[in-house]
Amino acid sequence: MPTLFKYDKGVKFLKKPEDLTLIADPTTVKAASECDASFITHAHTDHSLAFPNEGIRVYSTELASKLFEGLTSRKAKNTEFVNFNKTMNINDVDVRFIPAGHLLGAAQIVFYFEDLTIAYTGDISTDEMITVPKAAVPEDDIDILITEATYGKGDLFFDSRERIKASILKWVADNLQNNNVPVINIGHLGPAQEIIAYLNEMLSVDIYCDNRTSEINKVYNEEGQNLQWNRFDILNDSELKTERSLILLPRAAKELPDFLKTHKVSRSIITGQASRFAYSKFEQAFPFSMHANCNELLDHVKAVNPQKVYTLYGFDSELAAIIRQKLQLPAQPIKLSKKRLTLEEFF
Repeated sequence: MPTLFKYDKGVKFLKKPEDLTLIADPTTVKAASECDASFITHAHTDHSLAFPNEGIRVYSTELASKLFEGLTSRKAKNTEFVNFNKTMNINDVDVRFIPAGHLLGAAQIVFYFEDLTIAYTGDISTDEMITVPKAAVPEDDIDILITEATYGKGDLFFDSRERIKASILKWVADNLQNNNVPVINIGHLGPAQEIIAYLNEMLSVDIYCDNRTSEINKVYNEEGQNLQWNRFDILNDSELKTERSLILLPRAAKELPDFLKTHKVSRSIITGQASRFAYSKFEQAFPFSMHANCNELLDHVKAVNPQKVYTLYGFDSELAAIIRQKLQLPAQPIKLSKKRLTLEEFF
């Protein structure tokens, strides 16, 4: 019987007649525990909920596990670590992890079933960055590619990451020159480390982070990065030098830390979602993302050259339509749509 795959609170693979079920990036502990093995592509919590689950064997890179623990203060359990670019046999299925970019330890997973070779991207970035390499292209012929579509919409505008970084640098420098403390809301894991690395290279500035971001920074440094920062939760107000200090807050933070309330500040946010939303409560919103944009996703699909593409997350229907139109490949969302099909999708 053919290998079956579907989206059911994770990317699920069913091998018959062996009655084997594997799941990648389960979104609930229950979904993971109902399967024979669980695979985690990277440490962001919308992909890594299976780590603390004792009831099922989990497979991931060791770095993904470390970053999950730094991000959540929870321990990964029952986890077997997989090295990049080495094939493992798991439950009689050969599996290979290859780099995904996006953040340290992030993997794409290639499953070699008897009848199908299936590649699942997880989240990817195809741009070479300071802190992470670009996503690899599988060396093997791929029958089915399951690709993320977080920003898979053609009219979402992203300038080049280098130009966005230069805009961030200018905003920080201008505020320091005006004796304003620049405060940036940014994601704990991935964007924060990339921007810290960039600003460390480009500007003499004291960067202060919350404790969670600091724990993640430590893991990055253990892996050969040289991030320079301080923790602001142990900062004495008298130590804050207005003319050379930059504060990074968690992306969702609204209130300023107490030590900043006597200082003149300017606030910005760094998130790929700034390509969609105005973030009017901030003086600046920089659309920087560790995800591939639509054109980068198309380039990756073209390089993989699968027989068929399934899209997942974000703008899955939109990306599938663009793949059909521009690459002439069969493509559709892996999740069953709850909305009516457009005329283009129908045909």
